[in-house]
Amino acid sequence: MSVNTTDFARMVTGFLTDYLPLQRGYSKNTILSYRDALKLFIVFLTEEKEIQLSKFTMSGFTRILVVEFLEWCRAKGASVSTANQRLAALKSFASYAQIERIDYMAPLQDVQGIRSRRTEGKEIAFLSVEQMTLLINQPDVNTRCGLRHRTALTLLYDSGCRVQELCDIRLCDVNTGNNPTVKLHGKGDKYRTVVISDSTGSLLKEYISRQRNGALQNQPLIVNRTGRKLSRDGVQYMIDKYVREIQAENKAFPDHVHCHQFRHSKAMHMLAAGINIVYIRDFLGHEDISTTQVYSRADNRLKNEAINALAPKLVAETGLPDWRADQDLLGFLNSFR
Repeated sequence: MSVNTTDFARMVTGFLTDYLPLQRGYSKNTILSYRDALKLFIVFLTEEKEIQLSKFTMSGFTRILVVEFLEWCRAKGASVSTANQRLAALKSFASYAQIERIDYMAPLQDVQGIRSRRTEGKEIAFLSVEQMTLLINQPDVNTRCGLRHRTALTLLYDSGCRVQELCDIRLCDVNTGNNPTVKLHGKGDKYRTVVISDSTGSLLKEYISRQRNGALQNQPLIVNRTGRKLSRDGVQYMIDKYVREIQAENKAFPDHVHCHQFRHSKAMHMLAAGINIVYIRDFLGHEDISTTQVYSRADNRLKNEAINALAPKLVAETGLPDWRADQDLLGFLNSFR
């Protein structure tokens, strides 16, 4: 950066390139999440507050500004948990900045004092087996693009992986022989190997033979149309594309399907099939079974709803009564990988 770079821009650079990876040892995915929060904060500064980023300094990074940013996020449709994640990233940035600029320690501690909002138990959004089958079979495997897309969507569901885990899968992580498996690089820099169905293994084998034959084993399994590593946005693009196609003929199909709903759907379908929740925990890569229990509670709620839906019939039969700038800094953030 030039000598005219603001202290805020220097702090962002040091935070992402030194503090998080070297001093704290955070994983790549966590660093990218913090980067995204800072990118969104910069969009808020430049578009909402109309502040020239080349003139924004750490003296302006105040509690009031951060609170306004969080309210802006919520007004844009961010959930309580998403806003809390943005806040956590900015509080971590403030923690680093007050070490580097002790003259701003007091106002930065005020930022760290912002409390997260309590989240209510949220509904688990998932697709039925029929809806998921329709979606993952929508891409035309007779085309190069369609085969790649169906492979990505099928693997996203069948392995129960997170979207970044899908993007990070390498050719050497896949076993398409007997008892096919895929090795996933999850949160906390931990790996797990999950079993996939024989049909998914066959699809992967066909995709690799047609489109990844000759690629090095440490290269990405799924690539985009330019041959580069697939991104999270690229996966969402695929999903949106085929959801629109289905909705053109079936208006009852969900309006929006997020990447994580594939994971939710897999977990719910496993639970409905009678698979032990301890196995589901290990399959999903949860450290604590209490995280997995949310699916069990959702399953119980569905059962209760089904029972209640039957209640009027039973009552009637028995006769009972009814019951979503500064180009140098933004360019750095966009190029940061």
